[in-house]
Amino acid sequence: MTPSVPRSAQSAGARLAVVGLVVFLANAGLLVLQLVAGRLLAPFVGSSLETWTAVIGAFLTGIALGNGVGGRLTRRTASPTGLAGVLLAGAVAALWMVALPELLRATGLHRGLPLGLRVPVLAAALCLPAGFTLSLLTPAAVRLGVPDVRRAGRVAGLVFALGTLGCLAGNYATGFVLVPHFAVNAIVAVTAGLLAATAVVARLGLSPLGAVAVSPGDKLLSVGDNKPSLYALAVSARLPTPRACAIVFACSFAGMALELSAARLLAQVVGVSLDTWTGVIGVMLAGTAAGNALGGLLADARTRPGGASGRGRLAYCLVAAAIGVAAVLVLFAVLIRVAPLETVPLIPRVLLWTFALFFLPMLALGTVSPQVVKLAVTDADGAGATAGRVYAWSTAGAIAGTFATGYVLISGLGMFRTILLVALVPGFLTVLLVRIHETRALLYGLSVVLGGVATGVATVGDYLPGIARETNYYTIRVEDSTLPTGEVVKSLRLDRLLHSCVKLDDPTFLHYQHEATQLDFIRRAASTDPAGTRLLVIGGGGYTLPRCVATLLPGVAIDVVEIDPGVTRVAYERLGLDPALPIATYNQDGRQFLEDRPAGQRYAVVTLDAVNDFAVPSHLLTRECNEAVKRSLTPDGVYLVTVIDRLERGRLWKAVVQTLRESFAHVEVLSADADYDPAERHVYSLYASARPLDVSTLSATRVVPRAEVERMLGSERVILTDQYAPVDHMMSGVFRGKE
Repeated sequence: MTPSVPRSAQSAGARLAVVGLVVFLANAGLLVLQLVAGRLLAPFVGSSLETWTAVIGAFLTGIALGNGVGGRLTRRTASPTGLAGVLLAGAVAALWMVALPELLRATGLHRGLPLGLRVPVLAAALCLPAGFTLSLLTPAAVRLGVPDVRRAGRVAGLVFALGTLGCLAGNYATGFVLVPHFAVNAIVAVTAGLLAATAVVARLGLSPLGAVAVSPGDKLLSVGDNKPSLYALAVSARLPTPRACAIVFACSFAGMALELSAARLLAQVVGVSLDTWTGVIGVMLAGTAAGNALGGLLADARTRPGGASGRGRLAYCLVAAAIGVAAVLVLFAVLIRVAPLETVPLIPRVLLWTFALFFLPMLALGTVSPQVVKLAVTDADGAGATAGRVYAWSTAGAIAGTFATGYVLISGLGMFRTILLVALVPGFLTVLLVRIHETRALLYGLSVVLGGVATGVATVGDYLPGIARETNYYTIRVEDSTLPTGEVVKSLRLDRLLHSCVKLDDPTFLHYQHEATQLDFIRRAASTDPAGTRLLVIGGGGYTLPRCVATLLPGVAIDVVEIDPGVTRVAYERLGLDPALPIATYNQDGRQFLEDRPAGQRYAVVTLDAVNDFAVPSHLLTRECNEAVKRSLTPDGVYLVTVIDRLERGRLWKAVVQTLRESFAHVEVLSADADYDPAERHVYSLYASARPLDVSTLSATRVVPRAEVERMLGSERVILTDQYAPVDHMMSGVFRGKE
């Protein structure tokens, strides 16, 4: 006969199931909002490192504040009505993310702020409300799910794990389903509806289960208690709250630093694309979720005679995390030399790299928070407050890791040394938990970490030779290369992409054929009045075109917009760019340069060469951006857009052509390669102007016949806008096909 389950246990299990579903859905919605926030802000502040750092920082700040405040409010929010109220407030905050951009378009209030201040102010105004309101949920969820203090660890771990899995679902849904098929405002509106529906689930699903009851004897033994407690032995193993918060702060700092470094490291072998970022974020979240669940089980595991205590188990997890991070570069050095890996298709290759390098370290780091919560909780009634405080400090660590890594560590130390630094963090945290010298296994593990880090620092230059500079955007390498003609040139590589080839003794040398097409139009524009001709180049790279124009047409005024100042410095320091040439460089986002350019400043030719083999800045290809270019052109000015695609099967070039036609009367597809194959990937220049194209004055350009263009365009019509621009999705299909 099967023993019956007590009604109270059934109620607690059902309550935890509903709470888990609510946490999963709310966190999925939160990540969707975070991923589309950059697209909502791009028309007003561009899409730069500063933009994304501000967006992530604003959301994380909201999450930290929400958890801190939520921990104090658990007596009000840890109920069906309170939980539903938080979710409805989150839905309203999501709708605010639709309303604010419309308000800015209507009033132009953002134009009164300098760009440096505009980015954080708008990011905070857009993202902070949603991050704050939805994060009030976590402490309440922990409190609702904890029936007694003995289960505090596993409940906290389960809540954290389900929240992370919700983020994982939101990540994949946004990247693969929502952005490719829906406008941004529609995505946000659907997310608001999801949050409102989740509020109904919380209210109706939890109400029949009754209030949360605290069992007698549910408190740990405290000073002054005369009555023996079941948990008296746990008192000596408790972790003071300040120390608990310090541990999770440092671990979250390390986790975020590792995530950002992972993207930079993988860019060397699989490029920077939608698939790469999805792989990195997905593996980091999957590892964290698995670690949260495992950490909850470890936290509530009984201490056997002679076995490790709760603190001891946490110390072992921290040392395991340190060893895992320290091993990342060793595995990278091994895998990068495995030749068959290059033949693996892109998506499996991305997954292989990310899982092999980063899953286990993130799993080990993910075990920390649930164990810390268990060690810091004194009674079930205070579990929500403790979890909120711990999670708030954990998020604060993630904020610090984001800003420190994005602005200081990678550009100052490089991605390799940053990873080595991350390996030291969890290792040294063990001194806050146990006496290292009394545990041989921990002492040995830390010795392995220190030895690995020391070896890595000594041999870091062997991983990727020829690095000229590491920046927030690229690993920049300059190498000597030999062309098929036997000529030796300096090649500029941005991550794995061969971006430019330069002859130091010949400033007029142009390696890529599409640059010869661009030079054709600049020559024609300058043929009548060189001194009155202005050229704008968006995407400097190796500065080959600006250098050539400045040498051959010295009267032309040249403005170059290059988002990465490190690329510009390498061009001057390593690629022979003469500071005396009349080239004005602006290190900022191209869209913002167009929006903020001085009134009356017009260009005869604008070239957009900020695209590359793996990723395309979507906000530079939209109808709104084209209108900004049109306003910056002279009446008969020419806009030349570089695209890399297949004419026969590619989708990106078709969308760009159709979008250009919304703003310009004449749009043509140009090829500098007379033998181009429409079925293969080539570099094309798209001509857009108010006047028809006259090919009689062009020497290095071939026009793809209009009839052929129309045939290949077919019936599909996609107009790229700030609301709908699935550029990465269009590009990734061709990129996968290349493999």
